[in-house]
Amino acid sequence: MANTKTTPAKTSANKSSTNFVAEPLFDSHRYFQQLHKNQLFSDDNPSVELFVRSVPVDDAIDDYKYTKEFLQSKGRRNEATYNLFRGETEKFLLWSWLIAKKSVVQLKRRDLESYIDFIHKPPVDWISDNVYRRFDNRNGVRSINDSWRPFTIKIPKSQRNDDIDFKKKKQNYQCSQDALKATFSTLNVYYDYLVTEDYAFGNAIASVKKDCPYVIKNSSFTEVKRLSSLQWDFILESTIKMASENVDHERTLFIIACLKTLYLRVSELSERNNWVPVMGHFWQDSDKNHWFKVFGKGAKQRDVTVPDSFLPYLERYRATRGLSGYPLSSETDPLVHKLKGSGGMTSRQLRRIVQQAFDNAYNDMIRNGFKEEAQTLKEATTHWLRHTGASMDIDSRPLKHMADELGHASMGTTDRVYVQSDHQERAKSGKKRVIESK
Repeated sequence: MANTKTTPAKTSANKSSTNFVAEPLFDSHRYFQQLHKNQLFSDDNPSVELFVRSVPVDDAIDDYKYTKEFLQSKGRRNEATYNLFRGETEKFLLWSWLIAKKSVVQLKRRDLESYIDFIHKPPVDWISDNVYRRFDNRNGVRSINDSWRPFTIKIPKSQRNDDIDFKKKKQNYQCSQDALKATFSTLNVYYDYLVTEDYAFGNAIASVKKDCPYVIKNSSFTEVKRLSSLQWDFILESTIKMASENVDHERTLFIIACLKTLYLRVSELSERNNWVPVMGHFWQDSDKNHWFKVFGKGAKQRDVTVPDSFLPYLERYRATRGLSGYPLSSETDPLVHKLKGSGGMTSRQLRRIVQQAFDNAYNDMIRNGFKEEAQTLKEATTHWLRHTGASMDIDSRPLKHMADELGHASMGTTDRVYVQSDHQERAKSGKKRVIESK
């Protein structure tokens, strides 16, 4: 892939040939959206411009410009889409500049194959033990967070002080199949965009993927990640205890109840540029049935039913905020409030709150002798709560109703994820096989 433009040669006399430390290139969705369409770098974040201009690649500025415009184009719809494209293109740019020492439009097929080798097993100094913000506010300036790295190994808080264990985990890191597929999908869209903009001649990603030795064509099924009944009971009980000891954790209890009982994604509770969940999104129909309005994946709006069992959690949370009764449609109070400041919360902030609840439940399980079940809880994410609620209810509710609640386009998706009827029938018939001849 060669650059189609003929640009004047740029001097690289001041650019060092030594290895550069990988630095973040694109800020969070909120700050990125504040950039004017024709503004290349943010005035509030001088570190990015300084880094890009110091990269030992002549066309680094152009690479950055077209990538920024790509993210502006693809990330307009929602934060989740922006985050996916940002993470993949950012890693790719950093590798292209710092490792391959080429512009992204100068990379040949063998270079792209080398990149896939790189992300399959990246160097340890490119890996962190947690998801960190790229930038922090310091004296009115966006400054680099030194803990950030392009790759992440998620390690439970209880193990993060074990330096030896972390070093082993970094050395043994390998890219998952889901992450590899996301890389190929993103880079394919990315190069299509560069070709459309006449910045690149072609797109070789599909052919690289076809011959990639790391891609596994999987015909097996994966069981949905969910909490066991025991784990859920401990999470609920320990969070109720947290709330009884500290009124601030009424918010934690409410978040946990929403994600599990209303089958919500964490993004559906968060404040976004095009949607702010508020108390007024709870409503009642003429038959006094309770509903909650959700703005979900794919910019689709849906209404989910609110069971009677959820109402006490809503009422006690509202009481701690000085709100009484069932929400009125005119209420504009953020659904999940900040303890300090105004407005709603981001997905990252919500995940931290849920993780604290998981950590407390883990400790309670250990104290009560459920060590094996507690170990599995270390892997749990916020999305497990949605899967847990749906999995627990799937046998007692019509499949069509569950598909509508979950926001699935078809009942087939719900069946495949939660019921897996084909696999169950196959397992049932498979049990009848015999060893001895009849």
